[in-house]
Amino acid sequence: MRKEFYDVLVCSADPIITKALASIICAINGRPILLKDYSEIKNINLKNITAIFVNDIVLFKDKKVDIKTVYNKHKTRIPILCLVENLSDKDSYDSLLHFYQKPIDKVTLKNALEPYLDYSNHEKESPLIKIGKFSFNKNLNTLTDNNNQTITLTNLEAKLLLILFKNINKTMEEEFLLKQVWGYSSNANSNTIKTHIWRLRKKLSNTNDTMFSLETSKKGYMLKIKSY
Repeated sequence: MRKEFYDVLVCSADPIITKALASIICAINGRPILLKDYSEIKNINLKNITAIFVNDIVLFKDKKVDIKTVYNKHKTRIPILCLVENLSDKDSYDSLLHFYQKPIDKVTLKNALEPYLDYSNHEKESPLIKIGKFSFNKNLNTLTDNNNQTITLTNLEAKLLLILFKNINKTMEEEFLLKQVWGYSSNANSNTIKTHIWRLRKKLSNTNDTMFSLETSKKGYMLKIKSY
């Protein structure tokens, strides 16, 4: 039997939206904790908090501000799930700040929380995937080498890299990646993939001792382990 979700903080500058967000948390058996002002988070014990579920505009010290501004002033080490009108390039902001387009449905929210949940009668799956000299942390969206040099990935970069990890040394077609990472979103196209592949390649090349080669061909994209 699955364990109840840990508490989820819920916050928006609009109290009506806050209650609406709380309702969808309740709909997936979560336990919402309503937060009127985001600055109050400093008074909350975050030990058993699964995530923070927010609208893009929140109250911070009684002023309406964008969540990205707040995040710069008060970072947390737990994930923030943020609803926005248009995804645009906001999904590439930070590994712990994940953006979802309004309105969000129960399935999408549950899937978003899934990596951070614990289960009572199941052995907890390790968030780490070991590949050669690197460890990929699925929860934090980070790639760390043996020298503890860490690469921080965005949410979409992490999803893309995870698929490439699982299919190491295999060519992944563009259409397959569009479906798996973006779900054929209206914002996703060939240029979207090319941009994210370029960012991944750049981040991987910044490590001192990278063993990966992210290659592009007419058939698609391949993450290769270099031979030494």
